[in-house]
Amino acid sequence: MNQMGPPGLSRAGRIHFVLAWVLCVAALLLVAATWLPGPSKVPFGAVGVVFVAIFPVVGVALVRVLFSEGGRSLLGRGNGGRMARFAWSLPTGLKWSYAFVLATLLLAMATGGGARDTKTDEHGNHYYTRWNNTALRSERVVLSEAEYHEASKAQARVFASGAALFHALGGFLVLVAASPAAPRLGANGSKRSA
Repeated sequence: MNQMGPPGLSRAGRIHFVLAWVLCVAALLLVAATWLPGPSKVPFGAVGVVFVAIFPVVGVALVRVLFSEGGRSLLGRGNGGRMARFAWSLPTGLKWSYAFVLATLLLAMATGGGARDTKTDEHGNHYYTRWNNTALRSERVVLSEAEYHEASKAQARVFASGAALFHALGGFLVLVAASPAAPRLGANGSKRSA
């Protein structure tokens, strides 16, 4: 029988892991769509849905980790290198997937520097507001059509890449929660119980 997700996960864990990665891939596709030329082709509602989905996915993953033996084994005090060894022991394809998500996140953040909270007034003029320290008040900065589209795409890129990172983290936490509890080593190198 072909199972989805890595081996060793319960049925609920596999569903949670796959859901986290499906949402991560959806967020990465939204990030990729922000690099297309021309006006934004990214529906900001889709970015919002993927971003809001972080809270249940990562929240449940955190609960799984907190109440699992594997989570206590890897995240407890004095377990400095265990998490790194666990991450290094993941299958190669999964390590490359996490590396791809991190590289995309770095690229998205580097190219998302023009993200502004852009608005359109009742006359169709595009603008954003910024604080003027000299006048001690906010002022409106008018944007051209091209600047507006680039700023909107940069804003969607930042939110979608953040969502991708947290969904990948949620999937990783599911794996941590499912990891077998490794015995701890005592001060003299002998095994002791967790």
